[in-house]
Amino acid sequence: MGCFLARGVPIVPVVTRREYLNAVHRAFDSLARERRGTAYDDALVDLVGGRPVRATCVFSSLLERRPDDPTLHRMLGMSYFRAGNARLAARHLEIALVLLKRATTPDISLLCSLRIELEASVVRLALMAAYERLGHRAGVLRCLVAQGRPLAWDLHS
Repeated sequence: MGCFLARGVPIVPVVTRREYLNAVHRAFDSLARERRGTAYDDALVDLVGGRPVRATCVFSSLLERRPDDPTLHRMLGMSYFRAGNARLAARHLEIALVLLKRATTPDISLLCSLRIELEASVVRLALMAAYERLGHRAGVLRCLVAQGRPLAWDLHS
């Protein structure tokens, strides 16, 4: 991070393009490498292997121990969606967005902020699919509009 120095302008911190791209890369990498234990890994295998009901059971039990984990809500929502229950999928994806929004504060690091925004984008994409299956056109449109805005903006405006 550097500072922008211009005549008559106060000193302003600036993130260079390279620093920003580095942070984006690290945010993507942290999403992919995040480890939550063998039960979580087994549930992912079940979900990818076409056993969403089994994955739903595991994610639900993990969520009982960590109810404020937006990633677990996201994965449970995706499992419900794959199992054919769009209503419960939408509910857990909405909870994930609320939890991610609460995590955004002005004092968090750029890396943390990018990670939260990336996860929110994934949640919104899954939520759009659930809303579409439910025939909830207004919800799909809200998610589309929200994709271009930072998470700190209200999703339901």
